[in-house]
Amino acid sequence: MATPNLANVATIKPVFVCTTLTTSGTAIVDVPAESCMKIESIYIANKDGTNTATANVYVSDDNGSSSNYLIFQVPVPPGASISILDTPIFLDETDLIYGEASAASDIDIVISGTELIDS
Repeated sequence: MATPNLANVATIKPVFVCTTLTTSGTAIVDVPAESCMKIESIYIANKDGTNTATANVYVSDDNGSSSNYLIFQVPVPPGASISILDTPIFLDETDLIYGEASAASDIDIVISGTELIDS
């Protein structure tokens, strides 16, 4: 696999992923081979009306062998939403975004961006 050549982009398509986080790290975005993604926004929301929950969101640039945190144990108050991305980030093929929460089913995550597919 080689890094996609953005000069030869054959297809551009929107990426929209939403899910509920669990208490174990789960891959939310997995960039396909021959693609890259521009992630433009990531939001987390606590749908528990009573309790604060914490969230972790992290990325891997080596297909899951290691990872680095975008946010670590960020408290999300009950009924609140937080934007965790100020500027876009680019992910290469086989890069991953993971997420997890302190309480199962309390935190939703919404990710929006663009996939650029090499020809």
